[in-house]
Amino acid sequence: MFRFEEQNYFLLLLALPLIYFLYKWSIRKSEQKLNKLGDYQILKKQISNPFKYQNYKIILFLLATTFSILALVNPQFGKRMEKVKSSNVDIFIALDLSTSMLAEDIQPNRLQRAQLWIKQFTERFSSEKIGLITFAGNAYIQSPLTTDIATIQLISSMASPKTIGTQGTSIAAAIEQATKAMQEQDGNHKILIIITDGEDHEDNVISEANKAKAQGISIITVPIGKDEGAYIPDIMSTSNSYKIDKDGKFIVSKPNRKLLQEIAESTQGEMIEITSGDEVFENLKKRFALISKQETTMQSFNNYESYFQYFLFLGICLYIAELLIQRPKT
Repeated sequence: MFRFEEQNYFLLLLALPLIYFLYKWSIRKSEQKLNKLGDYQILKKQISNPFKYQNYKIILFLLATTFSILALVNPQFGKRMEKVKSSNVDIFIALDLSTSMLAEDIQPNRLQRAQLWIKQFTERFSSEKIGLITFAGNAYIQSPLTTDIATIQLISSMASPKTIGTQGTSIAAAIEQATKAMQEQDGNHKILIIITDGEDHEDNVISEANKAKAQGISIITVPIGKDEGAYIPDIMSTSNSYKIDKDGKFIVSKPNRKLLQEIAESTQGEMIEITSGDEVFENLKKRFALISKQETTMQSFNNYESYFQYFLFLGICLYIAELLIQRPKT
């Protein structure tokens, strides 16, 4: 791999044509002054000896300046890929804020049960870096990766369907946001925990999961809700009513465990049940401890080697050569 470390210095190259223009302009001005006094060629020979290397001096100066600018830009080569051991696990939690999360098949409702689970999880994994994503029709990063667990707990506890712009359920959008947020975290193991009822309204979720897997992200899915489902409260209504379909029937929301299982398996993750209590947290601790001891395969590190010194050396040599070319004495 090849790159320039300080590309802004390339702007200095714009000065080279200006320097050459000023040089040619000064030569022309000298010729014009001599022409006013008489025959230019005769006067030139009388005033000074011919200097046939004059053009070489400006060429050497411009080349020396070019190499000096390249030294400032600092060309770099290399970027080796290697296996490394990582002791860190970066975790993003994606919390579903679609209105179906207000269903009350789990008391007090799905969303509040998910918020309690996040609080319990962050308390048990307070040494890890954790980020928070909320999603419905779109996904939003509410907190980047941080060890400030209190902030994660506060933001998640205040989240509700009313705080998110577009309704619907796009698990794919949540996976995409997590993938973008963690793609620069080279060297650490990456986990995405999706807490949702799984009622995805799009069909590209598995393809997004595969993209996440390619970035080294394992997905753990946490389904919320009972298989028999429940009615969805209508947050736009003032009469505590439930959502109805176009036929006037109450809409029943059921968790899609099959889809959540497929998402987890596609990234070598797992699906866990929120009702498993402390057992699930103990299993996650063992999983994270095992992951953190594993070698991460072919992680990339920016081990670039600088070559500015070669360009600087050439620049200095050319400056010296330019100085050594002296105009003959009259």
